[in-house]
Amino acid sequence: MEDSRESTLNKKDLIDGTSSSSYIEGCKDLGVSNLENSRGSKRSRYLYPNTKIWPMGYGLNTYVYKRKQKKCLMNNDDFDTLPEEIVLNIFKMMDKRTLLKCALVCHQWRRIAYDESLWQHLNIPSRRMSVETLDNILARNIKYFSASHSNFYIYANQCLCTTPFPKLQYLDLSSVFMHYNTLRSLLRQCSNLIKLSLENCTVDSLCCQYIGHNTNLKVLNLASTNGLDRNGLVHIVSLQNLDELNVSWAKLDDDNLHYLIGNMIPNIKCLNISGFLKQLADFDLSMLSSRCTKLLELDISDSLAITAKSLDKILEKNHNLKVLSINRCYNIDTPRLLNLTELSRRKRNSIMSLREVNLIGIAPMRILEDIAGYNPDMALKINGSKFSRIGRPKLAQNIHTIWEIPAFIDC
Repeated sequence: MEDSRESTLNKKDLIDGTSSSSYIEGCKDLGVSNLENSRGSKRSRYLYPNTKIWPMGYGLNTYVYKRKQKKCLMNNDDFDTLPEEIVLNIFKMMDKRTLLKCALVCHQWRRIAYDESLWQHLNIPSRRMSVETLDNILARNIKYFSASHSNFYIYANQCLCTTPFPKLQYLDLSSVFMHYNTLRSLLRQCSNLIKLSLENCTVDSLCCQYIGHNTNLKVLNLASTNGLDRNGLVHIVSLQNLDELNVSWAKLDDDNLHYLIGNMIPNIKCLNISGFLKQLADFDLSMLSSRCTKLLELDISDSLAITAKSLDKILEKNHNLKVLSINRCYNIDTPRLLNLTELSRRKRNSIMSLREVNLIGIAPMRILEDIAGYNPDMALKINGSKFSRIGRPKLAQNIHTIWEIPAFIDC
């Protein structure tokens, strides 16, 4: 009898085991797991016998259940189903401040928000930031960057700029408060600059040396800079691809100024050497006119030692000159080639391309005596520009540009 009873019990166990296998798999899908057989679990079941236990010795694992429930809720978000290309196009319509907030949502949004295409240009004037922050910003492969009138500080044990910026092409640091050591470390990491503005900054010969490494540089603005010397000017005049140079009101002594004029880049097209008062002489302009014959725009304003003789020589040798600025050059009196009759004759013979003359501060009766009744067919504009445009990244009427690139002020 006992043997038959044991065999029936074993058969029943087998039947229960096979019938419960599908039940066990269904319970696992709902987050149900086996009760632990550890010493602590057995003691808990002994001390708390009223705890509800599911049949077949199974209990509810609440942690797994909650985690699965939370995942299901997240999958109900329709925004997560969008392709990343569409999310990227949505992010392109946001400003930089909103992009930084989106980068804090999740890892996916952070990766998309820091996409290189969203950080092509950055215009953040009049800011105060650390050099480390500047290094992190430029490390996002920014192409066009402007931080004019900003203040860059550095901590005691903080490293200078160490990340190379091979994709940075337009850099506007006009009137920034930055030590020349910091500026030197920044320029050292730039190798493909096309346009650079360091107006009202302090530079040294090493800064100019790193500027000279950018062989594709087209525009350079060094207006009102301090620290330019002979060693630095050697690297500046070695930029043979330079089209625009602005050194107006720069702190240069007489010897360095004469060296710059005498070794000026022959293919230069736009040149601003205004603000040198009595330092710039007639023989400087004579050398300039014979060396640089491809000038399109020339600004020699606020040069008190220039006379009409050297001005006539420039107009004779530079037939392609279109814009001439002689504002407040009080020593220029009745230049021969700025006579209306002479202008008409030279334009008729196609030996002069002058389109604009700026002579603010000079009485019209002393120059171009009959300019008030000039022939409209000449299309000569008088005092059309109050401020020089040469090399400057932002014009007075439009601050939302980095040279010709539209860039609204961010953050």
